[in-house]
Amino acid sequence: MIRALAAVLATSIYLLQPVSVHHAHAEDAAHSEAEHDHDHEEGEHAEDHDHDEGDHSHHEGEADGVRTLHAWTRATSGRSALVFVDIDNMSDHDIAITGGEAEIADTVELVGFQLKDGEPDYVVLPPVPIKAGTEMTLAPNGLALRLDGLHGPLAKGEEHLIEIEFDFGHIEMFFQVEDADARNHSHVGHQH
Repeated sequence: MIRALAAVLATSIYLLQPVSVHHAHAEDAAHSEAEHDHDHEEGEHAEDHDHDEGDHSHHEGEADGVRTLHAWTRATSGRSALVFVDIDNMSDHDIAITGGEAEIADTVELVGFQLKDGEPDYVVLPPVPIKAGTEMTLAPNGLALRLDGLHGPLAKGEEHLIEIEFDFGHIEMFFQVEDADARNHSHVGHQH
């Protein structure tokens, strides 16, 4: 009974904790729009894996005023992996992240961190809202997109396509595979 109560309490505490939320910046939005227009002029496609070293446009996606960037995961030979990403809701309406899809995995589910019997665990979550004009960061020991049934190992330096699903539609982008013990994306602090 005490363990069950502790698990419920831990989940409740996690779900009540504020998620990393910040106000969107008009300058970032304008810069992103310029990159978006440039990408279409250059005729880039999501399937094109040969990118210039300085071209980071494939590391972000945008639709309906919502931008996703800095998606990453850890190298693994296991059957599941957690993908972390920054989401910037520059629109004038609230949205919700619901899950995702990736060709390299059987399923992609939105999950949240909790302690279960003293051990770290991730549980499947219902859609999580993101208020208009704010950012949300999916990060270790917080929210994540869990890829289950990976079709092969993930090696450092690889990039894979993910489709992040929202209540309004989806955004496609690439996520980067970092070290097996990475705590953040290697491009943290990089300006887009």
